[in-house]
Amino acid sequence: NSSGQPGSLLTGYNALTGKTNGRIDRNGHGTIVASLIKNQRSLLGDFYGVAPDAVIIPIQVLGEDGSGSYANVIAGIDWAVQNKNRLNIRVINLSIYAAPQSYYWEDPLNQAVMRAWQAGIVVVTSAGNSGPGAMSIGVPGNNPYVITVGSITDAYTPDNWADDYLPPFSTAGPTAEGFVKPDLLAPGGHMLGVMSDKSRL
Repeated sequence: NSSGQPGSLLTGYNALTGKTNGRIDRNGHGTIVASLIKNQRSLLGDFYGVAPDAVIIPIQVLGEDGSGSYANVIAGIDWAVQNKNRLNIRVINLSIYAAPQSYYWEDPLNQAVMRAWQAGIVVVTSAGNSGPGAMSIGVPGNNPYVITVGSITDAYTPDNWADDYLPPFSTAGPTAEGFVKPDLLAPGGHMLGVMSDKSRL
């Protein structure tokens, strides 16, 4: 439930340009994810974001086509850590994944994630979309210090949980190091979200 207070969307950071103007989403994925988190308006009924009173601070790390580099993602995470106290950053959502190339502790992206965790920031990340095979969890979802979220779908019957199932795209554990992942499942199919008519998605 919302307290009824208007939500906030602050000016964030664009790791692609190194500028503090990260409120433009040419792809649209970040906008949809943000609306699932904090939407305060009814969408075809009483469907609201899971944290409608949250303050969103967008950090752009991916390009218009939805792809990006480790360097830009790490720069975005580091910016959040540096500005944690000034902006009261308590949670980072990373709806991204890459194929693991090493042990989790050797991976540069996971090292950045662990720095955020050490700074007291809760890191939530997607399990990835390369399922359904075992050991398909991506980076940084393979990191034991993060909350890794897989997807369930409602089979187009949102009022009946009995037929919900794990869609084939949702990745599965364990990780190469033997950690059980994902940590939890959440609705990920047929979600209603907001996006700009100028985005590519």
